[in-house]
Amino acid sequence: MSNNESAKITEIEQIINTPTQEIEPIKQIKMEERTNIPLLIMMFVILVVGFVILYSVSSPDGYAEFGDSLYYLKRQGFWTIFGVLGAIVLNFFPIGFFKKRWVMFASFLVALGLALATRIFGYEFNGARRWIQIGSSHFQASEVVKVAIIVFYASYRNFLLDMRAKGKISKASTPRKQRIWDAFLDFIFPVSLALVIDAVVLFQPHFSCFIIIGLVIFIETLFAGIDWHSWAIGGGTLILIAAILFGIGMCIPSVNQKVTSYAKSNFAHVFKRFAMFDQGEGNEDGESEITKDDTRQIDNAHNALGSGGMWGVGIGESRSKYNYVAEAQNDYIFSIYVEETGFVGGALLILLYMVIFSMCLMVVWRADSVFSRMVAGGATALIFVEVVLNLSVELQVIPSTGITLPFVSYGGTAQLFLLLAFGLILCVSRSGTAIPVKTDKKKKVNK
Repeated sequence: MSNNESAKITEIEQIINTPTQEIEPIKQIKMEERTNIPLLIMMFVILVVGFVILYSVSSPDGYAEFGDSLYYLKRQGFWTIFGVLGAIVLNFFPIGFFKKRWVMFASFLVALGLALATRIFGYEFNGARRWIQIGSSHFQASEVVKVAIIVFYASYRNFLLDMRAKGKISKASTPRKQRIWDAFLDFIFPVSLALVIDAVVLFQPHFSCFIIIGLVIFIETLFAGIDWHSWAIGGGTLILIAAILFGIGMCIPSVNQKVTSYAKSNFAHVFKRFAMFDQGEGNEDGESEITKDDTRQIDNAHNALGSGGMWGVGIGESRSKYNYVAEAQNDYIFSIYVEETGFVGGALLILLYMVIFSMCLMVVWRADSVFSRMVAGGATALIFVEVVLNLSVELQVIPSTGITLPFVSYGGTAQLFLLLAFGLILCVSRSGTAIPVKTDKKKKVNK
């Protein structure tokens, strides 16, 4: 045991055993900065598992299209190397670096700028505009937006709390006005800025990313320590504004017509996915615009999911990956994996995600500040919201979204920035955590 550890243990024992002294309800003991080795190991474990699954699923397509069964694995490995290096670098960054004001402004401008650039210059693929072309390479800007908006929101909250602590924020004349002013600063202003970026993403159109960002913003707000008055006033205000805008759109014929026309032309793929989920191959009258060709991808993926049985047909032995499920290495990779490994393999992969999720939540729980808690909580939410949405699609709980399975599905930009989000969690774990020591207020301890 090192001298530092002995000193910290002695300090904790003094707090607990101090007689005739009023003890604070909660005291935090700053932990020595150490890399969270178990969490780092689990990152490598999920990456190795992901590579095995990706190779098994993608090798037929890689050989058929590019003459190389390792094609997708090589490209994924290239981006993974950069992602792992980035995560390790972030692990050694002091968490205080991200609290700086220029980081707050830069992250907001990067998120908004890339969202606008994708809307203006991006090209459309599979009904969604999410790619920016740089030379012969394609860059999925929305993945950067997801991470940048997490850092921006946490940095803003830290800036606001710092200004309040220094007494640099003016106070209202009455308690009622003060609650409204607090609601504006705590909730309405930052959430509105985040929603502006999210709205730009929606109008690209990129509906699945819009859903992910919205959920991440909501979860990160839960970690912000905002008073319930601000939640009630701020949430009510934003809902009222949305209701007014919706009412205007419904009641004014010219506006309604333009909105309807825009929605039909830009979100036709979204409406079709909902129709496929709702009607399948036909309604009760046998009439539907949805055909077998429309649902073939979903049906074949679902058949693959169910054909594995308890133990699966064996690694590499899937039949569905031979173009029965198109681009199986992306959205429906879990279905092919379960076909090969069965219920047991699928359950083990979900269990692996749950273990990592619980370890990330422990980092959030031990965060030493609101800022650290928001960064770790937002990054954790980003990763596992995508996990839940992807598995929900493959289990046919929700309509198809186009969301890939983190660390398993093919996608270079997504892999890179999900690993950077993981690096933020490691960063908080190393330099932004503390051990809470709980005691009863005003309780005196006898010798």
